[in-house]
Amino acid sequence: MTNYAKLAIGVAVLLLLMFMGGVFDGSGGGEATGGSVPVRRGTLKVSLTERGTLKTRNAVHIRSEVKGRTPIEWLIEEGTRVVKGDVVVELEKQDTQYRIDELEKNLIGIEIELNSSRTELAIQHEQNKTDSEKAQLSLEVAQVEKEKLLSGDIPKDERRLDLAIEKAESEQVRAEGLWEDMPQMLEKGFVTQDEFEQERINLKEKREGLVTAIQERKLYQDFEKPLSIKQKLAAVTEAIRGVERVAKQAETKMASLTVKVSQDERRLEESQEALGREQYDLARMTIVAPSEGVIFYGNPDRPWDTDEIRVGENVYFNRVIMTLPDPSEMAVSINIHEADIDKIAEGMTAVTRSDVQKKREFHGEVIKIDSVANAGNRRWGDQIRRFKVEVSLQGNDLDLKPGTSAQVEINTGDLVDVLYVPLQAVYAEAGKYYCYLDASTGHKKVEVEVGRSNDSFLEIVSGLDEGQLVLLYKSESAGSTTNEEQPSVRKPAGADGASGGRSGNRNPGPRRSGRPPQ
Repeated sequence: MTNYAKLAIGVAVLLLLMFMGGVFDGSGGGEATGGSVPVRRGTLKVSLTERGTLKTRNAVHIRSEVKGRTPIEWLIEEGTRVVKGDVVVELEKQDTQYRIDELEKNLIGIEIELNSSRTELAIQHEQNKTDSEKAQLSLEVAQVEKEKLLSGDIPKDERRLDLAIEKAESEQVRAEGLWEDMPQMLEKGFVTQDEFEQERINLKEKREGLVTAIQERKLYQDFEKPLSIKQKLAAVTEAIRGVERVAKQAETKMASLTVKVSQDERRLEESQEALGREQYDLARMTIVAPSEGVIFYGNPDRPWDTDEIRVGENVYFNRVIMTLPDPSEMAVSINIHEADIDKIAEGMTAVTRSDVQKKREFHGEVIKIDSVANAGNRRWGDQIRRFKVEVSLQGNDLDLKPGTSAQVEINTGDLVDVLYVPLQAVYAEAGKYYCYLDASTGHKKVEVEVGRSNDSFLEIVSGLDEGQLVLLYKSESAGSTTNEEQPSVRKPAGADGASGGRSGNRNPGPRRSGRPPQ
């Protein structure tokens, strides 16, 4: 319905009420005649009307706690009253359960590999210990054999060789002594020729024995002894290298197996974490009500998302699926035009009328005014800036649905002891405002100064007196103090009326161009 249609209905209703109340009864004495009303003095209530959306001030949001996007498998019906613990949403579990089964299978294989790696590591540790002990024993044996050679075998061999030389020398001396008498004894016949010859050979053997003993000692000193010492020293050196080699091999093998164990442990940990995440998600795919209340789909503060809450649709992590509003704490969110925001203050009383419960009025007050304006809807070319304002609703039995529309009338103040007339009695021309008096001598056009207004009445600052009758229509026969009047369109009036469609005032102010001063 357009503002002009609303205007026509408002005027008709006002005229009907005036007629029924005797305003047009034709009697004089301050009462209206022929569609006129008296100028009144009193308190004029000034208000600002705007439409908005009902919201909850203390609501419990039911969100998806599953990572990623998950389809909805089942939803409890909207409007159902639930208690704490009731199942309200079931998310699709098939893919998650499949991943859990696969992870559990992989986990068994990883655990087997890890146990095998740990066993190999333990075996290698024992093997390294054995190899190290063997290498150390070989080193000790080589060192002992070296000491045995230097301290025992060499001195013993040297003594043996020296003794052999002494023995050979002694035998040679004795053999030479015997040989000196042999020629005489052979001549005298004391010995035979064979005995003589045998003694000669014996002497030769003794002499050769001494030479051999001396040569053996020289060979020992020049060759065997140094060679034996070098062999034992080399054996010690090799044993030392063997110990080092075994240690390095043990370190390499242990490091390799330790890395394998660490990799298997990390794989196991990652698989367990992945399994835990999937199990965590699976447990949260069955969503229960955290408290008692009535179920509403989506977030009432984002009503445009409500249609996306249905079976088969995906919900992402932390997405509000449902809301359990607190019916005792509700408010209306409205947008106030930047031209009207200075008229609003926190604590101002307000009356709210819901589009759902049209016969009820809910009282409350302004509880929040944004300090920064939000831009208009640029998609539709709206560049006007507005301020978001919240108005509370009082009462314990509000029984209202968040996200529905409502009309709010904020009482911006009372004009006390002022003159006022109906909005229909004031007309605008060339930046000035006029009323038509219904006098005994006929209709007369007078200029007036206007002030603030509400949806029905306009303050008259000057130009009229209390009790004067003003016409509710433009008189064609009235005396004019200006040039020929031109047809014009009725405009909103007053500081509140100046907002027009912005503030929601449905009754217009003075006619023709121009508006009353703010």
